[in-house]
Amino acid sequence: MLYKKMIRDLRNYKIQFLSVFLMAFIGVFIFAGVGGEAYCLEENIDNYYHDTNFADGWIYGSDINHDFVDKVKDINSTTDTERQLLVSSEGNFSNKPEIKLHFIENNTISKFYLVEGEKLNISDEDGVWLDKNFADKKGLKVGNNISFKFNGMNIKKEIKGLGLSPEYVYSIPYYAIEPDHNEYGFAYLSYKAFPMDNVPYNVLNVKFNGSAEDYSNALTDKFEDDDYNSFLTRHDHPSANTYENVVEQFKMMADLLPVIFILVSMLMLLISMKRLITHQRTQIGILKANGFKNITIMLHFLAYGAIIVFVGALLGRILGPIFLHYLSYPSITSLFSLPYLHQIEGMGLFNVALVMVLISLIVSYYSIRNIVNEHPSTIIRPKAPKATTSSFIERLSFWKRMSFNLRWNYRDVKRNKFRAIMTIVGVMGCVIIMIAAFGMYDGMEDAEQWEFDAIDHFESKLVVDNDASAYEINDAKDKVNGSKIMEASIEIESNSTKKTGSLIVLNDTDLITPTDINKNKIDLKDNETAISQKMANLLGVDVGDKVKMHLTDSDKWVNVTIDKIEGHPSNQGFIMSSKKLDDLGLNFTTTSILTKKHIDKDYDGIKSIIYRDDMIKSSRTLNEPIWTIIYALMFFAVILALIVLYNLGLLSFLEMERDIGTLKVLGFKTLSLTKLLMTQSLALIIIGGLLGIPLGFKVLAMIWESSSEKFFIIPELSLINVISTFAIVLLVSIIINIYFSYRIKHLDMVDVLKILE
Repeated sequence: MLYKKMIRDLRNYKIQFLSVFLMAFIGVFIFAGVGGEAYCLEENIDNYYHDTNFADGWIYGSDINHDFVDKVKDINSTTDTERQLLVSSEGNFSNKPEIKLHFIENNTISKFYLVEGEKLNISDEDGVWLDKNFADKKGLKVGNNISFKFNGMNIKKEIKGLGLSPEYVYSIPYYAIEPDHNEYGFAYLSYKAFPMDNVPYNVLNVKFNGSAEDYSNALTDKFEDDDYNSFLTRHDHPSANTYENVVEQFKMMADLLPVIFILVSMLMLLISMKRLITHQRTQIGILKANGFKNITIMLHFLAYGAIIVFVGALLGRILGPIFLHYLSYPSITSLFSLPYLHQIEGMGLFNVALVMVLISLIVSYYSIRNIVNEHPSTIIRPKAPKATTSSFIERLSFWKRMSFNLRWNYRDVKRNKFRAIMTIVGVMGCVIIMIAAFGMYDGMEDAEQWEFDAIDHFESKLVVDNDASAYEINDAKDKVNGSKIMEASIEIESNSTKKTGSLIVLNDTDLITPTDINKNKIDLKDNETAISQKMANLLGVDVGDKVKMHLTDSDKWVNVTIDKIEGHPSNQGFIMSSKKLDDLGLNFTTTSILTKKHIDKDYDGIKSIIYRDDMIKSSRTLNEPIWTIIYALMFFAVILALIVLYNLGLLSFLEMERDIGTLKVLGFKTLSLTKLLMTQSLALIIIGGLLGIPLGFKVLAMIWESSSEKFFIIPELSLINVISTFAIVLLVSIIINIYFSYRIKHLDMVDVLKILE
């Protein structure tokens, strides 16, 4: 009988319980979807690193000989080592792509992952194992020949296999924004394939136990400063670090944003259960009078929330990972080169449905706990209205001069504090999600405008060939009326903290304008060096501090004094003039020519041209996963506002139904009564909105702080963001109040006023 009653109740209160279902579904959908994607990415990369025995660190030096290797092995925490020679070569193609060549002694650490062809043979001096993505772009197959040019030497090898490398999960050339496998690749070769008898190994892959910091300290204690150039940990490796940052950003969003939806779902459940129990007070009294035990009645009402929440949470748990994986898969695979990206189920994610059911039981118990302990003769009678006394405000002189509308709403809120608090909390949840979603949208748009309008002022970027002569470079520069710049990858060290970044060397040009974090142009003098704000934060340095720096393809470290802090959304590192670079003892090497013209012809010494529009497109492609989450949040934020405000409005209407009926009998018009309801609704919305704005901004700041080390976006709370948020909430509120105006107009005053009989 109680089961049949529950089915009827769910049907009669379908809108309220549907709201609970949707909130539970959305909360778990986002949590399981975004969190599941983070878990999927993390598990896949861990499996890949395990399969390839990915290095824990890399020691770079100009001469990694056997004596050096033996000393590294003497360190107690060292478990394995492998030497290799890493050189940058130029492929024999019209665009002269850069191909990183790895001449290896064996294939035991950071192993080449074979996809097609024969297994890497360390004794094969004629073969090469090539980057599959690069090969696909160039139409190369196993059995084809390919030539490489490096250090004045040319070698030609047969492609024996195609595959991937854990060191190149994420890889881009210095001049690109997103991965471009047509311009950049890698290859693995046996040490016997090197055209000289003695291989000048310059990298030592190491595996070790313990923390990277302890191992770095052990190296420092073991060797002199000039014994090796630098030590790079897995965390600081550009590929591993970028991938790790993406995973961490997914985790941050999964841990932070769904909490709001889950809390609101419990709020909706609490409101719905209180309304149900209030309306069924007499029925509960009859059940008790007929011998139903307290525990039976309590379990009956506990089942309402448990069933609805469980179904919503379970459905969100099933559909979230499928839907979000489907949305993010194209952008993830375009950014990262993985041999597999299997969807892996995390057992911990299944527990979220059970946790939500447990919370729903607690919420439902809170709603029913008092009434089941009352005597049947008391429960069977309608609950008497709360007695109230005059407050301090009501005794002030201006009270009688206030309008009836304000006085009535003040007393109603005072009498129903719980309902008012629930309304404020619900609106806060809506505003937090909207502020975060719109703030992320503004931040992405602002970063694009900042980089491509305030900083970059060129139309074409001519990438200089590695072996271009000075005459060819100057000739191309003069013909396009351009400016020469140098871009390079660098490693920066400060107080044992090392970070990889970028170096931009300007050569008296206004086509790149350094700005501060407020997007205002800064005057960078010829003898000054500016560090990006994000890099300064990562290193813990400020103006006046000194750091060490070296180009990643050079073993020469230099000391750099920070003169200014600049802001850049995508390039984190140093900006300086060619004169300052020369003062540091480093040579200016032209890597690109910038021009305001749209260049559509080829020049000697220029291997490719990158256009402004292509850079903007690449930037958007790179940030595609974030855009997906932003659009989803904006959609769910509006749904949240609609559900919350409707349910809270319905609760207010039902609790004031008898009062409204009385006022109608006394002659109040529908318009006046609608205004009465809307006044209270708008007041509570404004309070909830004002409280939600700073919390929403805090959530936004936490999201941007968790972003990649390569990106710097300033969390900003724009006036448009606030206006848009309030406009949506107020619009939804007005629509809902219009709906309740219709219900007021058709209210049956006889039924309402006879409810106490």
